[in-house]
Amino acid sequence: MNMTTLDKTSIKRDFTLAFAAFVIAFVLWQFRPLSPVVYPLRLFVTFIHELGHGTAALATGGEFRNFQVETSGAGVAYSAGGIRPLVISAGYVGTAVFGAVLLYAANRVKNPRRVAIFLGLCFVLLTLAYSGLGLSNFNLPEILITAAILGAAGYTALTAVDERRRWMGGAVAAFGLVVLIYFAAGDNVLTVIVGVVSGILLILIGLYADREITLFTLNFLAFIVGLNAITDAWILYQIVSQPTLVPHNDATSMARVSVLPAQFWATAWIITAILLLGAASWLTFIHPLNKRG
Repeated sequence: MNMTTLDKTSIKRDFTLAFAAFVIAFVLWQFRPLSPVVYPLRLFVTFIHELGHGTAALATGGEFRNFQVETSGAGVAYSAGGIRPLVISAGYVGTAVFGAVLLYAANRVKNPRRVAIFLGLCFVLLTLAYSGLGLSNFNLPEILITAAILGAAGYTALTAVDERRRWMGGAVAAFGLVVLIYFAAGDNVLTVIVGVVSGILLILIGLYADREITLFTLNFLAFIVGLNAITDAWILYQIVSQPTLVPHNDATSMARVSVLPAQFWATAWIITAILLLGAASWLTFIHPLNKRG
């Protein structure tokens, strides 16, 4: 059965959006990782990488303690237990899987807004749960500042006599919540900013943007994460191939828990990232056209 004209038009439009997202992601992929243009995206990819380690630990019966995104663009995840080879591999492999699954889900789910909202909620909740937020990070001045702001918000809300003052109380309460999270983050503020801001932006896009903007955003994130999964694994291969330099990284960690060298694991992750992005692109765009044509 041939596709209807409407089906063809819809698929062509979605393919055009995806192609535009790929072109922009590919152009940005050429910039240095810490250049101002792509720095926020570098932090986002690291955020996904470290969550990959943590979620793998949880999925294999271990403990995900916390994770950190650093200003250098690097990151670290602290976990215990679980199946260690899977947990170690889940940084690079998990990033590639995230990009591939997001690309497929965004284009195959009927309403991509739901994908954006779900993803945003996951980012916010995982950040708040595993970024090390805690009252122990507060000092006395921070406690007093937070209490004063929240107290002012409560007083404004309780004494509000009109809609304007109620909105004012809500705004002060929201500001107080931001201050509370900021102080509770301690030295891990950047991680909280990356996770919460990314999550809130995705939620807002899912709630208020039209379908095309939402789909373009999700495609762009999928491609930028997928392409960086390849690049990061390639950089890792170059690092572990230097005989005079033996840094601590995921590939050397895998070498310690297996009989295979670090270069093997870096190469395997490069191939995995390429195959996943290629397979996701084929299943998302080419296969449906061949099947319906």
